[in-house]
Amino acid sequence: MSTVWYCILGALFATYFALGGLDQGVAMLLPVLRGDGERRAALNAIGPMFLGNEVWIVGAAGVLIAAFPRLEGELFGAAYPVLVAAVLGLLALNAGVQLRSRGRRRGGFDALIAASGVTLATAWGLLFGVLLHGVALTADVHVHGLAPLAAPEVWFTALANVLLVLANGAAYLLWKRRDERMRRLVARLAPIAGGVCALAIGGWYLAAPAGIRNPVAGTVLGGAIVAATLAAAALARRGAAGRAFGFTAVACALPVVAAASALFPTVLASTVDPGATVTVDAAAAGRDTLRLLALGAAPLLPVLVAVQAACWWLFRRRTSLYW
Repeated sequence: MSTVWYCILGALFATYFALGGLDQGVAMLLPVLRGDGERRAALNAIGPMFLGNEVWIVGAAGVLIAAFPRLEGELFGAAYPVLVAAVLGLLALNAGVQLRSRGRRRGGFDALIAASGVTLATAWGLLFGVLLHGVALTADVHVHGLAPLAAPEVWFTALANVLLVLANGAAYLLWKRRDERMRRLVARLAPIAGGVCALAIGGWYLAAPAGIRNPVAGTVLGGAIVAATLAAAALARRGAAGRAFGFTAVACALPVVAAASALFPTVLASTVDPGATVTVDAAAAGRDTLRLLALGAAPLLPVLVAVQAACWWLFRRRTSLYW
């Protein structure tokens, strides 16, 4: 049962990274768009799906707290500056997007939205790095220090995530707006993102953290991320905007699967005491709690998927109206 809920948790996070990632990518692209009109059009492109895209992180956080309370508590202790930054970035992004059209100083809101996108993409990338690196977790269930945040491979992983998110946002705008500059940006940025991902994978091989139990699985899935970025670039050059966006979305979702597969059955490795390493079973709530979740929460997941699919189907066409 714990493994099933771990897969559900991974699916929720992967969906958020694909869909919420395009929100962050569009937010980061605002400074390069020309004038208020283009920026309004870009935000209009994500407007109908914006809140729906962000709902996935709420669902993922709910499952994390309810099904894996030990992981939630120890992960917060291991990377609390990163998680605080992610929460603040999420709040600021939502507030900025929804309040921009109601204020006169739109330049300030544009700066807030762009900064929030950068903060979120960086924070989630750092969290990937912390999980892969492992933390100073002792047998007394205390995390000592923030050593993972000093590791260069952790920050390189964050850079790779930022570039993936940027490429995803550009590909989405290419699909929705048919913008020639976005086409060129995807064609150039996606291979760079793939190259940085490949370097990040090499960095983890050199670091060889003890928590990575399945390096082959992680490498194969990491290679799939690189392949997806290259495919997106090739499709963008050919003008296949929808498929290019599909590949960048997959590239943003795959890091969740790659990290989880590389670590499984570990979820939080200890760098100081192997006996303190937290596995999926150890991090999960009791069986009665998981059964209750299966009865109460699991039936809502298909509804969430259906509503999100319907929203995307209704607003699948190109956008031309401003907020």
